[in-house]
Amino acid sequence: MTKKLKIYTTIASLFILGSCSIAGSWFYERADSYLADYFKEYANFSNEQKYEIDKVTKNYLDWFTANELTVIRDVLVNLKDINNNNAKNLIQEAYTEGEGIFERSNKYFEKSFVEFLKTLTDLQIEEIKIHFDEIQSKRKKEREKEREKVKSYSDRITKDYVVAFKRVNIRLTKTQRDFIKLNTKELKDTTADWSYFQEKWVEELIIILNQRNDPDFAVTITKHLRSFENFDKEFQLKRENNKEIGIKIISDLFSNASDKQINSFKRRIETFIASIDRILANRYLD
Repeated sequence: MTKKLKIYTTIASLFILGSCSIAGSWFYERADSYLADYFKEYANFSNEQKYEIDKVTKNYLDWFTANELTVIRDVLVNLKDINNNNAKNLIQEAYTEGEGIFERSNKYFEKSFVEFLKTLTDLQIEEIKIHFDEIQSKRKKEREKEREKVKSYSDRITKDYVVAFKRVNIRLTKTQRDFIKLNTKELKDTTADWSYFQEKWVEELIIILNQRNDPDFAVTITKHLRSFENFDKEFQLKRENNKEIGIKIISDLFSNASDKQINSFKRRIETFIASIDRILANRYLD
């Protein structure tokens, strides 16, 4: 869940197709193992708990493949028809689908996550707190290093955009990069907001976990997990502003992209679709 927050949301959602480059690779079929290992880093879990983590993540990959991979394929098929005239609508649709995939994935884990949390020991809860603290400290250092390399928030986000477009086989011209930089100046820097919100969310999480034997624990922890997307009004307004600007930037770039860039993008999309088709075919044979 916190992994999602590390990436500028608009880019991550609109370029969900970029993540599909792993779809036909060695990584995809092992994604459940990587996800399980990620969860196991949070504490020194028992063998039974590790087995449960492995089972849940494997079931998640099966569920994702059966339910969400086809959704991603549909998004890609639609984007394969992108041109200067329909870019705005297709990008908006892709963004909406991306949000839906994130939300359904979070919801999928919810019940299993709540049941798993009931099995935690006091020591494991303390280890989880320490792990979250280490993550926060590491991210703070990474942000400081990034600021040393790239001075402004606008410059950092512009760099993210250039990398994102490169991943989908579009090399931006200087004029296009300047266009991004100009528009990202209107973005609201939410770095401090995210950091503050995450710290408070984790603090409350630890308090709730220490009350895991209460009769209302399931209700309380579920509400808290869902609150991860419930921000104060000012923060929400910043996010909405950034989302609108992000969609505008990407839509305008595609609306004014050259034929060479569009065709290059479409070739990458075709590769992604072929990868997904191979995965679905292999799963069907299994």
